[in-house]
Amino acid sequence: MTPNAPRQPHVEFYTRNGLAGPAASVHRDQYTPPYTRVRGNYAPHRVNLNHLADDVWHERRGLPVPVLTGEGVSIESSWRVEPMPFALRNVTADELHFVLRGSARLETDFGVLDLRAGDFVLLPRAVTYRLTAVTQALHEIIVVTDEALAFRTDDRPRVLDTRRTVDIPAPQGPPAPVADEFEVVIRHGRELTSYFYDYDPMACLKTDGEPVVRRFNIRDVHQATVGTGEAALPVCLLADDGDLTRLYSVGGRGVERPQIHRNADYDEVILYAAGPGAFGSVNQAGTMMWTPKGLTQQGPEGEPGKGFQAWMLETRSPLTLAPAGREVARLMETGSFSLYRQPRRNPLL
Repeated sequence: MTPNAPRQPHVEFYTRNGLAGPAASVHRDQYTPPYTRVRGNYAPHRVNLNHLADDVWHERRGLPVPVLTGEGVSIESSWRVEPMPFALRNVTADELHFVLRGSARLETDFGVLDLRAGDFVLLPRAVTYRLTAVTQALHEIIVVTDEALAFRTDDRPRVLDTRRTVDIPAPQGPPAPVADEFEVVIRHGRELTSYFYDYDPMACLKTDGEPVVRRFNIRDVHQATVGTGEAALPVCLLADDGDLTRLYSVGGRGVERPQIHRNADYDEVILYAAGPGAFGSVNQAGTMMWTPKGLTQQGPEGEPGKGFQAWMLETRSPLTLAPAGREVARLMETGSFSLYRQPRRNPLL
C-alpha cells in the first residue's frame, strides 16, 4: 500500500445454505472476527484429539468415542493398537472413517481393504466390519450420520477422479475356522446388542452390483478450491441427498486467505490431517477447529506448505461438545485459529 493511500475496507460474506448457497457481502472499516471476551457456551473451540485421556479408550470395549455430537450426526475418535475382538455393525447410521495415522486391515461384509494414513472409507449402515492386522497404531476420525453420504465429484475428475482413485474391497475367500465364538456387536443408536456365531459370517467369495463400501485417499484430491480470489470456495467431496452434512477438502487451497464469512446455516469443523506446514497457529495433526453457525470467521492467511492436508465438515445440525470433547476443547479465535488465554479450567465448558 502506498503512503496516504486509503485503507481498503474489509469485505465480509454472509452465506445461506452453507458455502454452496447464495451470498451477500458487507464492507466494513473494522475487522470483525476478533473478540475480547465471551459469556456463555456458544463459542468456537479448538479440539486436540491427541490429548484425549488414555482411559477413554477403555470404555465401551474400545468403541469410537464421541467428541462432537448433534441431532443425526456425530464426530468420533478411535484409537486401536490391537485387532478388534469383535465385528461391529451400525444399523441406524452410516459411517465415514478417516485414517489419521497408522495402518491396519479392514474386513467387511464385502471384502477387505488394507488401510493407510489419509484413507477415507464409506461404510453404509448395516455393513459389518472389523479391524485386524494392526501393523501401526491406528487413529481414526469417524463421521457418523443418519443420512447416507455420496460422492459429489463425478463431474469434476480433476478434483477427485472417482473412476480411477476410488476402490472397493477385495473378497477374502472362504471363511477361516473360528477357534471360540465370533461376536458381532450391533450398534443401534446409543445401545449395543451382541450376536454370537460358531463360524465367520463376514467372509465373502464374490460381490456383484453397485459398490457398497468405497475408499479413497486424501492425497488423491488434487484441487481444493473453485473460483478465484474472494470467490474461491472449497470443493465439496461428499454430501447427503438433503445437504444436511457435507465434506470438503481444504488442503492446498491456492488462495492467499479465505474470505471473512458468516455461515448462517451450518456449523463448520476443520480437521488438520497432516503436515508439513502450519494452518495458522495449528501445526499438530489431529487438531479440530469448530466454529458454530452464525459466528464470524476467516481462517489463517498464507498458503500451507506442500504436503499439508485438511478437510472440513459442514453440518446443519447444531453441534455440542461430548464429555470427551469437553476435556480437550479450548476457546479459539477464528482469524488464525489460535487459542485464547483462559484459566486452567475453562469456565465456558
